[in-house]
Amino acid sequence: MSQRSALHYEGPGFAVTVLPSSPYEVSYVPAHHVIGFTFEGQRGVDAFGGSRRRLFDAAPWRLAFTPAGCDVFSASNRGGEYLILSVAPETFARLAPGIARGRLSQFTNVADPQFTRLALGLRRAAMVGAATPLSIETMAAAAVERVSTVLDAGTTRAKPERRMTSRRLKRILDHFEARLAEEVHLVDLASDIGLSESYLARAFKAATGTTLHAALMERRIARARSLIESALHRGAPASLAHVAAATGFSSHAHMTTAFRRVLGVTPSEWMRMMGGCSFRNQPITGAANDTPPGPQRFRGHGPQCL
Repeated sequence: MSQRSALHYEGPGFAVTVLPSSPYEVSYVPAHHVIGFTFEGQRGVDAFGGSRRRLFDAAPWRLAFTPAGCDVFSASNRGGEYLILSVAPETFARLAPGIARGRLSQFTNVADPQFTRLALGLRRAAMVGAATPLSIETMAAAAVERVSTVLDAGTTRAKPERRMTSRRLKRILDHFEARLAEEVHLVDLASDIGLSESYLARAFKAATGTTLHAALMERRIARARSLIESALHRGAPASLAHVAAATGFSSHAHMTTAFRRVLGVTPSEWMRMMGGCSFRNQPITGAANDTPPGPQRFRGHGPQCL
């Protein structure tokens, strides 16, 4: 059975769900087209269209697309945070009339820097009260348009992605993770990666659609959310001042500003949402009742997909 995330929004012909970083194993056949976006890297095993199961290694800030009717298996011991935009076929056809009449190709792990901004906006809009229907519907339409562009052009790696290799991207994120409670300096990061400071900053943004500073804030907020949720699971709400200190924010107020800017809610509001949330046991209803509870990182070919 599909499961509801803490972040979920349903609109006319589409639904936005943000899945938390947690282990999963799923097998499903979506009735809707599914657009996915990785906020975090993750590894596991998947199979697509009845093909043999194989290992996957999905990089962060990457785009995926799964046409309706493709059978999927996916499992990970630690699935990363993942955006799902589930779109009804008739809605997709209306928004992307040039390509939706034929058989749609699946793809995964594709760098599309222009989609990053949309994914961040959709995640923020999925928060309760964080967006008007018009704004989130506009972003969903733009997301379908971006995917249609990728489908039309193919999934050949773009030049910026070749400059910012997966190995370099992993080293950048590892550098951040090891220093979340400390100050991070560009000169140290550039030395670690082996690139000049200016070139590193340009290449990272060109490949991911976000800046180094914004990426660091994403990791700090992700760690803060994890600490808050872990404390709630233990039955003892976290001290937000301690969480801020443990994740590199200069103060509780600094962390609050970052949360509000990125997620549209404060840490206190996030704590209340998590404290009253039973999303792991709530079925999704409506436009995205087949929304999968895990990423679509497909390899191979199925009877309904190219």
